[in-house]
Amino acid sequence: MRKLKTLMTAIGLAASAACVAGPFCVVATGLGQDCKYYDEASCARVAVERGGACVDKSTGVATGVNKDARYCLVGGGANKCYYYDAASCARAAQDQGGTCLQRHRFGS
Repeated sequence: MRKLKTLMTAIGLAASAACVAGPFCVVATGLGQDCKYYDEASCARVAVERGGACVDKSTGVATGVNKDARYCLVGGGANKCYYYDAASCARAAQDQGGTCLQRHRFGS
C-alpha cells in the first residue's frame, strides 16, 4: 500500500510540473530548456543572466525581446541572433560548429 501511495504522489508531482510550463523558454548552452516563463520580459531577463536566449516554445524562434542581442551565431543551420555576450555566443559556436559575429546596428 505504501508503494502505491508513493507512486501516486510521484505521478501527481510530475503532472503538476507539466502544468507549470509556460509559453516561453530560456535556452542556454549546456543547460537545456527552462520553460516556466509566462511573459517575454522575465524570460529575457533570466536569459541574459544565463548567457542564453528567450525562445517562444510554440515556434522555437527567439522572441522579439532578443532584438537587442549583440551577437549572432552563423552557420550550422539558421542564423541565431540572440546572444547578449561574446562568451556565450562563442561557446554555442564551438558546440554547434558555427561562427559568432557581432551584430550590426542600424541607426545607432
